[in-house]
Amino acid sequence: MLTSSAWIESSHPYHPHHLECPHCGRHTVVTKAEGYFVCLSCGWERDLANEWGYGLLRLLSAGGLLLLFLLLL
Repeated sequence: MLTSSAWIESSHPYHPHHLECPHCGRHTVVTKAEGYFVCLSCGWERDLANEWGYGLLRLLSAGGLLLLFLLLL
């Protein structure tokens, strides 16, 4: 996962704003939009904007179903 610490640790000395690609290993990952990363070398893409929202929705849905089940007992 791309975090701010990975940004600092994996930066290339000649291109400090580029991240290392997890697919090809080159330091050519740039931000295309807010939370959207793309590798200029191999075309790898990752949209982090939707990853937390989807997981949180699943977690809240499961918690709601569990709470409903406990209230019906």
